[in-house]
Amino acid sequence: MAQSDTFTRWSVIASGEGGGRIASQFFDRTENPGIDDRILVMNTNRADLRNTIDRLSDQIQSEQNENEMMESHALEFGSQQGAGNFFPNGEACAREDLDRIVNRIKDLSTADAFMHVATLGGGTGNGSIPYAIDQFKRGLDDLDDEGAAEEWMDSVIHTAFGVWPYYYENPQRHFNAVCGLSRLLRTEDDQQNADMVLLAANSHLDQEENGGSRHYDSINDAIITAIDLMIGAGRETRSVIDVKDYVTIPSQMDAYHFTPAVATELNGDVYELEYMLDQAAENTYVPMDIGTTSAAYAIVRAPEAMIEEDVISEPDVYGAFRDWTGKHGINVAGQASLTPKRGRGSDVDVLLLLGGFDLNPLLDHSWDEFEMLGDSLAGQSRGDSADLSKAELGRLVENLEAYVEQNAG
Repeated sequence: MAQSDTFTRWSVIASGEGGGRIASQFFDRTENPGIDDRILVMNTNRADLRNTIDRLSDQIQSEQNENEMMESHALEFGSQQGAGNFFPNGEACAREDLDRIVNRIKDLSTADAFMHVATLGGGTGNGSIPYAIDQFKRGLDDLDDEGAAEEWMDSVIHTAFGVWPYYYENPQRHFNAVCGLSRLLRTEDDQQNADMVLLAANSHLDQEENGGSRHYDSINDAIITAIDLMIGAGRETRSVIDVKDYVTIPSQMDAYHFTPAVATELNGDVYELEYMLDQAAENTYVPMDIGTTSAAYAIVRAPEAMIEEDVISEPDVYGAFRDWTGKHGINVAGQASLTPKRGRGSDVDVLLLLGGFDLNPLLDHSWDEFEMLGDSLAGQSRGDSADLSKAELGRLVENLEAYVEQNAG
């Protein structure tokens, strides 16, 4: 069997302006063999969707014009023009147009895994993505009068990448973020939602905290670098770590939230692998205590020539990962992988996926704002069909607190 037949095929589904901004930058890469052009950006606001398509058109070399790009890579959903920074509105829009969303995603039905992308401070992506994942995983039985429930969906793995707002942003965005994290992790009936939840925090990735599009682009590029490394590990036969490895054991442990930690362009002729892992660990995408990690994966990407000449080998990577976890006192369920990249140089890239860690250092930045707004927002209606009852808010809090307490280390 040709190796290409064994590749995991990913699709990216991004919702909201922030998610669309991240997705559009995928096209700035020379190649994404795990994704190709299987990217769908969704929004409730047509103007924001046009802005995303404009960015996407600037990045991709395509014969398609803007209208054709809208047709093939974009979806406007819901009858509201925007979610008003209130996540129940985003969910209501997704519920209203779930059949249209599913029919567009059918075009991506060759995918083995979805990467759902949303910024957690907003209303559109933060509202729609957790709801859509829940519906996809339930089998969409209520839509099969239109043929929407497809057998291929039963085996698709749903990962989600949620981006935390800047710490200085307004309390409403932190309220949304706490609710969004709870909804990505757990369904309303307290079952696992996304198969894997990846997290990044804007302020942690941008220590200057000055905001602005330049910083967003830099943060988004870091997110895409991590996703590229994660997906790339399943592209080759050398000690493959693939998406099923990422999700199976952590789900069984009920510890399936992760953050990337990345170091790139390290000189493989100079540095030891364990040092490279340490360098990556210093660049986690959220604030965390490494010692509370309960699931970890290490992906080392090295030039083909270095691997062929045995400068870096699979046993080297395994040994370095074992020594690294031992040195930090981390008793983890995890694996290590060596994957090649083109070229002969000596630049080595390292990705650590650290999971099941104590979430309190992240939540500490938002919990006061969340509690301050909780009573005032519960029971409000900010759209034709969107509201948030006190009982619903209570369930979100209970689900998140139970999950966090279990993974507090």
